[in-house]
Amino acid sequence: MPTPLEDILVLDLTRAVAGPIAGRLLADLGARVVKVEPPDADLTRFVVPHVDGFSAYFAHFNAGKECVSMDLTTAAGRDVLLTMVRKADVVLENYRPGVLERLGLGYDVLCGVNPGIIVASVSGWGHGNSRSDRGAFASILHAEAGVTEMVSRRRGGEPYRNDPMSHADTYTGLHALGAVLAALHMRHRTGRGQAVEVSMAESTLMCNDLAATDLTGQDPQIGFKAGQNWAAVYPLTNGRSVTVTLDLTANFGFKAMVKALGRQELRTDPRYARIEDRIHHRAELEATFGEWVSQFDSAEAVEAALGIKSVMAAEVRTVAELAETEWAAERGAFVDVAAGEAATPITVPQSSWRFADAEAGAAKGAVAGARGQHNRAVLAELADLDEAALDALEADGVISAGPPIRRPNVPNRG
Repeated sequence: MPTPLEDILVLDLTRAVAGPIAGRLLADLGARVVKVEPPDADLTRFVVPHVDGFSAYFAHFNAGKECVSMDLTTAAGRDVLLTMVRKADVVLENYRPGVLERLGLGYDVLCGVNPGIIVASVSGWGHGNSRSDRGAFASILHAEAGVTEMVSRRRGGEPYRNDPMSHADTYTGLHALGAVLAALHMRHRTGRGQAVEVSMAESTLMCNDLAATDLTGQDPQIGFKAGQNWAAVYPLTNGRSVTVTLDLTANFGFKAMVKALGRQELRTDPRYARIEDRIHHRAELEATFGEWVSQFDSAEAVEAALGIKSVMAAEVRTVAELAETEWAAERGAFVDVAAGEAATPITVPQSSWRFADAEAGAAKGAVAGARGQHNRAVLAELADLDEAALDALEADGVISAGPPIRRPNVPNRG
């Protein structure tokens, strides 16, 4: 069965998360993705835990890519890449703005080699502005773009703390994927390539579903409220926990609670007479409801006892626990990928698409390559290099494989 992007070749120059996740998803859609990695390696190769010496974190975002390691700070490395660009459709990069140009690989140069090339650039703050030179990690964007403050405020003013998940990175990767697909469609229409850049800051703002409400300067407590902080978590009788999509301060939620508990006297309690009153006594309401929930041993039992189709309950699980469910098996929500040349596979999340008449997703046994694992096969094909030329490049340190090589004075990346 065909794949949606089987005729597309992507050169992925990115490291960390925001760029690599876009490359992983392009590979999952069938594109041939060649990860062009520097001698000092993608830093996520060092993220623990390691399985047979291979980072599970790296495998998550680089499954299905062929891995080439090349020093683009050398003239020979640049020449090899430019030869590959002639055959490519997309170059994906997340250097800081201006670095690609200083390497002699800016869009004008790449377009001169291949007028149809699409160059997708990912950076923290975007190009051509006062913050362009600033680096960016997810925690920086969460702090600057209001996420850290909003989480604290909506959790009752608890101390600021950083979220363990890199939302700014993953959101940006998804936006970069959309930009690449749009540019490919535009090239089909116009015959010309395109430079497109995506910022982590704007991606984070776009995916913040409460951003526009915050910009109003209003924080109404009465009415249909967005966000999920009102969906409290309660203990079950078996020691597990469950979240219930019921705002006990709203009229609907309060009535549902009273009916489920059979506590009609709560209606005449002055603490709960109006929404305004219930908001001030949310903790008491949640404690009362939580005591009722604690008699059940499953989310399904809580839902059945409530008896309202629009109110859902869900058990709090780990990723590993979800992977063991019947749903995960039915959906194929996780896939084992080969970790370099190691014998032990690594399980990673599968992409979410399912096409009626096309294949998509990381194939079982797909490879997350070791650094430089595919140097010779890829460069022989895409850079037209014979064994003697490859030997010479290897001898000069332009291409390399294996453990990372530390290099001084490497240009900053985004």
